[in-house]
Amino acid sequence: MTQGEKISLTELQGLIRDKIYEALPGAFWVVAEIAEMKLHSAGHCYLELTGSDTPGGRITARARATIWSSKFRSLNTFFTASTGIPIRQGISILCKATVEYHELYGLSLNISDIDPSYTAGDMALRRESIIRRLTADGVISMNGELSLAPYPRNIAVVSSSKAAGYQDFINHLLNNPYGYVFVPELFEAVLQGEATESSVTEALNMIYDEAERFDAVVIIRGGGSTTDLSWFDSYEIAYHVTQCPLPVLTGIGHDKDQSVTDMVAWRALKTPTAVAGFLVDRTLDCENRIVEMAGSLTSAVTDILSAAGEHLSSLRNRIAATAGLIVRVKRERLDYHFDTLERSVSRVLRSAGEVTDRMEKSLRHLDPAGVMRRGFTLTSRNGKIVRSINEIQPEDTIITHFEDGKASSTVNELTHKR
Repeated sequence: MTQGEKISLTELQGLIRDKIYEALPGAFWVVAEIAEMKLHSAGHCYLELTGSDTPGGRITARARATIWSSKFRSLNTFFTASTGIPIRQGISILCKATVEYHELYGLSLNISDIDPSYTAGDMALRRESIIRRLTADGVISMNGELSLAPYPRNIAVVSSSKAAGYQDFINHLLNNPYGYVFVPELFEAVLQGEATESSVTEALNMIYDEAERFDAVVIIRGGGSTTDLSWFDSYEIAYHVTQCPLPVLTGIGHDKDQSVTDMVAWRALKTPTAVAGFLVDRTLDCENRIVEMAGSLTSAVTDILSAAGEHLSSLRNRIAATAGLIVRVKRERLDYHFDTLERSVSRVLRSAGEVTDRMEKSLRHLDPAGVMRRGFTLTSRNGKIVRSINEIQPEDTIITHFEDGKASSTVNELTHKR
């Protein structure tokens, strides 16, 4: 074509289209990542695909793609059933596509099929990579090694205030049948979609700054479906959980699903209600242990007092009525402790008797009358015992007390020890 010959832009675009269709007449299986995804009200799905030389590497290619409504519903249903997640932004796919070129809209891909096994394998590889990275960092079990308070009263809750699961958690926790008092504090977060990672990590950072106010952290997914669980296969969320100074309990999964976040948490439970039930049961267990300890202590004290001897009779008389009542009320619950306590009491009584004897001998030895019988005297001035030469002056009258009497004298001279 010479410089004088002219064609319209439409004709040029038509030539480009014809050449593309001539060079690429069939369908291709294409590996790409969904960078953006929009659903049209008519049911069409519009995608922006990206490609890179290596997984997670620099983007080297970009293309628009379309899944028409006639295909999208069936493809998405099958994909969700096969992978556990819907077709969404951020995942890698292997799709069957034809190349299309439109004079107004340019190059695009028309997707007619998606292989879910590729995405499932890619997700598994990413998940395994995250686990290996956490293991290599030496943090994967850090949160699980923390100690949870026997009565975790103050709870930091990462969830959405509008979620049904959050309301179930609060109702089950605060309306527990035992009347235990819990103080949950919500740290608002998004728990599904692209904002999940940044929202949850931000909430955990806020809790970290106020960690001394709480006993535990709870991450609960408010009524989300199983397909939303993959958002918690995130290195950033999992790493923040491992670095949390408080035990983290999760209620974001289901019977057969466990995310990486669940794996690194102190305890992973199925649902928000299960998390609340765990906290209530732990508190009940704590109360039962306290009651048992109190009962054991009461029984031990009662037995010791009962066998202490005549020198403890006044004390025994003051507590006998109360001790007898406690023994009668607790007897049935404490029978299974009896054998062990009986042996313990015997050892304690022997030890208490020895201590009492030593104390009695010491008291007799230190009795003032006994001391004076050994030749010592006491000196007083104006009715008060004189313990230092600095408490008397010359001309003072002092009284010297002997075992068999006392003598009065006047101080003539003071001699201080150098």
